Amino acid sequence: MPSLPDQWPIGDSETADLVRRLGAADSPLGAPAQWPVALRTTIDLLLPSQAQIVLFWGPDFVAFYNDAYAPTIGHKHPAALGRPACEHWTELWDDLRPLLERVLLDGETVSANDRPFLINRHGEPEQVFFDISYSPVREIDGRVGGVLCIVSETTGRVRMTQALAASESRTRETNRQLQMAQAAGGIGVFLLDIQADTLSVSAEFCRIFGMPVRTTFDAFEIDRLRLNRNERMSTRENRTDGSAPLNVEYRIRRAGDGALRWISRRAEMVRDDAGRPILMRGVVQDITAQKWAEATLRESEARFRALAQAVPNQVWTAAADGQLDWFSESVYAYSQLTHAELAGNGWTCMVHPEDLPRVMELWARSLALQSAYETEFRLRRHDGAWRWHLVRAQPLDAEADVGVPVRWVGTNTDIDDQKAAQARLERSVEERTRDRDRLWHLSTDIMVVADFGGRITAINPAWEELLGWTETELLGSQILDVLHQDDVAAAAAELGQLARGHRMLRFECRLRHRDGSYRTVSWTAVPDDQFLHAVGRDITALRESEARLRQSQKMEAIGQLTGGIAHDFNNLLQGITGSIEVMRRRVVLGRTEGLERYMDAATQSAQRAASLIQRLLAFSRRQTLDTRPVDVSRLIGSIEELLRRTLGEQVQLEVQLDADAGAALCDESQLESAILNLAINARDAMPHGGELHITASQAVLTDADTRGHDGLEPGHYCTIAVADSGTGMPPDVLAKAFDPFFTTKPIGQGTGLGLSMVYGFVQQSLGHVHIQSQVGQGTTVTLFLPRAGSEDTSDSVATAAAALPHGSGEVVLVVEDDPGVRLLVLDVLEDLGYRTLQAADGGAAVPILQSGQRIDLLVSDVGLPGINGRQLAEIARQHRPGLDVLFMTGYAEHATTRAEFLAPGMQMIAKPFAIDDFAHMVEQIVRRQSRTHGRFEP
Repeated sequence: MPSLPDQWPIGDSETADLVRRLGAADSPLGAPAQWPVALRTTIDLLLPSQAQIVLFWGPDFVAFYNDAYAPTIGHKHPAALGRPACEHWTELWDDLRPLLERVLLDGETVSANDRPFLINRHGEPEQVFFDISYSPVREIDGRVGGVLCIVSETTGRVRMTQALAASESRTRETNRQLQMAQAAGGIGVFLLDIQADTLSVSAEFCRIFGMPVRTTFDAFEIDRLRLNRNERMSTRENRTDGSAPLNVEYRIRRAGDGALRWISRRAEMVRDDAGRPILMRGVVQDITAQKWAEATLRESEARFRALAQAVPNQVWTAAADGQLDWFSESVYAYSQLTHAELAGNGWTCMVHPEDLPRVMELWARSLALQSAYETEFRLRRHDGAWRWHLVRAQPLDAEADVGVPVRWVGTNTDIDDQKAAQARLERSVEERTRDRDRLWHLSTDIMVVADFGGRITAINPAWEELLGWTETELLGSQILDVLHQDDVAAAAAELGQLARGHRMLRFECRLRHRDGSYRTVSWTAVPDDQFLHAVGRDITALRESEARLRQSQKMEAIGQLTGGIAHDFNNLLQGITGSIEVMRRRVVLGRTEGLERYMDAATQSAQRAASLIQRLLAFSRRQTLDTRPVDVSRLIGSIEELLRRTLGEQVQLEVQLDADAGAALCDESQLESAILNLAINARDAMPHGGELHITASQAVLTDADTRGHDGLEPGHYCTIAVADSGTGMPPDVLAKAFDPFFTTKPIGQGTGLGLSMVYGFVQQSLGHVHIQSQVGQGTTVTLFLPRAGSEDTSDSVATAAAALPHGSGEVVLVVEDDPGVRLLVLDVLEDLGYRTLQAADGGAAVPILQSGQRIDLLVSDVGLPGINGRQLAEIARQHRPGLDVLFMTGYAEHATTRAEFLAPGMQMIAKPFAIDDFAHMVEQIVRRQSRTHGRFEP
């Protein structure tokens, strides 16, 4: 083994000098000259290093370290140098030994960050944290001889991180306590943005002002509630220069119920670097009760006329063990003490020595019983004065089923003046008690006290006046027993919410009068520990007025509708009846020339009447639809040329069709009519020309998109948008755009059914219509129709006009309740070569169907009296399976979608129909029957 230099290890550090002094008796490894080369080399490396390094050598883990590590081992230095680690690392040996053996035996490198250790370096154990790195030190032959440990103490960093986390936790808890304190003290919080003139407020703020609960308001919404106009204007004008008063009291007329309330505001101004005010933040509190108390004191005793303005309640919170841990600013202002001086039990220094034993006994009892705390005692003010306070605290349960209070919220209310004047105020207190009794007895609102199961314990006399029930009849009974049976379930759910500590606001239900009638009552209720207290206001007249208003609006709409129908139908009937009358007169006179003109006029008027009825059915979503997949791009492309001719040269048409628009589930002819209607409306809105854009695409509607639209389901939709650059519509016109017979066109230039027809058709197709319009910027109407998925849209095949087909003696049973229509159909069928049977209704048709007579086709009206046409078809097929049926319908409530109404072998034709169409449809049915079943000979 190489010899050591004269001075080894080299260096003048304290630890180097200690190593040089080690002898054979000082270390289990013997004299340094006997140490392995790897050990000596490693010691040479670690001693001058500025890092904290420890070397554990051999199976006994003999320790060597440098000056940088010496403070870490503390008072055990230098005794630990050169000695086995188990002698001096005793308190952490159970944790340290597995790490060292792992490196020594397996040759692994072990590292960890912020590893906790319990060490004794200053006489007592303390927990410290290190970043550690343990690596093997190999001898010349490759064996692991020792473990080199480089450590970096991170205790300070870890402590700082833990402190930061604890601080954040305390901050969150403080915010939660502040919210509880606000609720307990009736304090609303606000933040006024001076530049935007908007308020951000808490829920309690909204409750105090009677405003709907929301996070932001325009500041003027609050200002206008104030009764002092001069103050209101001054406040608004002086916000920007920061001269607005911060701590004020004022009266408001609360929104909603109009009650007169006193408000106390405490605020501070936040300014920018230039000193300009940017924010005002603060709190408000309803001090009406205090103001009433002040008024009572002034009336009772003149010396209390100068009573100081009421100071907001002092609020505090405590942990489950009763240690106070948060205080409102009013506590600090009253005591002039710091948080550190008040926290825990420090607040007892404010309590009068004579009151302290009783106070602590009551506080301990409330903690043990987890019950509300309430007492009166004297608190020392910062100027040394002792003042009486009413102190209340309420435990808040974190888990209702466990019932363990985790927080306490308390308030201190200064009652010193009341205590001093108590003798003089007894009469006033008695008067206030009588006032409350009078309120109970004279109130026209019904009041009730009940347990959380709904058992009535007290009612006021208003019950007998409003509902006829006496106190004797209702005490001890269930309040649910006097409710309308349809309202019992909802009321029971509200009772459950009250039992869980929630308030009930504006819950409406129907109560049974003693005479059996019902009254509608709106309830407000609050719970306490054992009972619920509720006030109910009779709103029967209000709800009846609302119902009458809705009925009036409905009748107004019906009047508008019937007026429009009467106007248009009278014109159409004039064209029909007038033409017929002229033709009759001329035939009587033997003048037959020119009759075709009057026939054409009557036919045109009848067709226009049929179109008007079709539009009315479309608006009411009662038309008969032939729903099938329709390729919207193909359809728009097929009518593009027609659209260009209709729009004229002044309107530039742009069509954009998305190849992925797909097929819509709807009636093709109705969709075509809807697009034409929208295009014509757009043309009329551009009297001097303009641009019209028609686009087809696809869209996916989510739950959020369909919310508020009855019948509209989330999913894939085809969209067709018709956008013009026309005059647009003002909001009042836009609101009535879909109303029937509403039109802005001059008399005689529009029926007012175009948009209503489009709306009805799309709604009946389970879609949606969206309209956007702005005056001077045009209108866009977008149709959303359910998408048919991957199904292809087959092209329509036009049927060439042909001569009327004739039958071959087939037997047709005609069931029609209208004599004129029945006669017409029978004559047409007989002229075409069919044999006919007839019945005026379903009851008369059943015996014919049950007989043995040959019947090849049943032609029936849908809307028959008694047994309707669809029911008759089912009866017919029970006796004649496979019998073909042709339905005629002018209007049928349940036949609006053909695919849902018709079974196989059934067809439908809408009245009024062309004789040609009817003849062709009968011929197609009979021909198909002949091919399928063969011909029955008579």
